Amino acid sequence: MDKQKRTLLIVAVVVLAVAGVIAVRAFRTTTTEIEAVDAVDRLEQALDEDEQGDSSSSADESQPADEADEAAEGSDDDPATDDAEASDDSAEPDEAESSEPEPTVASGPVRLPDVGVYPISVTGGEQLDLATGAAREYPPDGFITVTPSACGVEIRTDFVQERWQSLEWCETDTGLELGEEQIFHQFFGLDDLVVRSCTDSPLSVDATSWTCQSTDSVAERAVTATLTTADVAGEERSVLVVVTSLVLGDHPDNIETIELWVDVETGLPVRETRTYDFTLVTPLGDAGYTEAYEWSVTSLVPLG
Repeated sequence: MDKQKRTLLIVAVVVLAVAGVIAVRAFRTTTTEIEAVDAVDRLEQALDEDEQGDSSSSADESQPADEADEAAEGSDDDPATDDAEASDDSAEPDEAESSEPEPTVASGPVRLPDVGVYPISVTGGEQLDLATGAAREYPPDGFITVTPSACGVEIRTDFVQERWQSLEWCETDTGLELGEEQIFHQFFGLDDLVVRSCTDSPLSVDATSWTCQSTDSVAERAVTATLTTADVAGEERSVLVVVTSLVLGDHPDNIETIELWVDVETGLPVRETRTYDFTLVTPLGDAGYTEAYEWSVTSLVPLG
């Protein structure tokens, strides 16, 4: 081999090597821890957006209220008004006796949790059997964040920036129901977000099933729920324990189990264990995905 050909061969090898490094960097699986400040900032942004929405609604409703006030001012000399005032005066003793606020009635066995960021301790991780394979172990510290939503609250669990999930808890006439479910993963730098809407999925001791689906994904779960007492962040608490198993998923071989603990007094989810053993259909063929984790709150008081 002459010198010129040898030089071209070396250049080609170097180019291929550089391209390989770039490809590995572009498609590597990262694990980026969530900081408390990130979770708090996201909460504050959500609260600002919610407040702006409330302000817009208040502005739309203010005009009829102003007109009513003007009408009331113009009726000060009306004899009927004097009679109403006299009637109000005579009712004052009864009002004084019943002035204590009525107790708040919870929606079913649990109520909506207070908005805030709550620290959790985490064990577990996930693994994807595709191409060169990818796996990540979750850091020991994570967060659940409760933010307002249109129907109640959204509860988001952050393990790492590349893995989070959220679930809406909605107030209805019959108690709390599941709303929208989101599950997010990132592997090889590629995002995967599943969004399902849940129907007929009560969060109560008499729940028997949860159904969440979209146009291209479904999770029908059999549910059992019991009330018990357990240690929560060092305190003996009354909790609703919900256990689910997957009845119908996106692949007939998929296995999913969930055990969720909800503190009855605060409505806060305080512990969860979950296992996945899924077969995923991809353009490169079927891929195995497994996940197993357990998390529990370390404090019932949100971060300041």
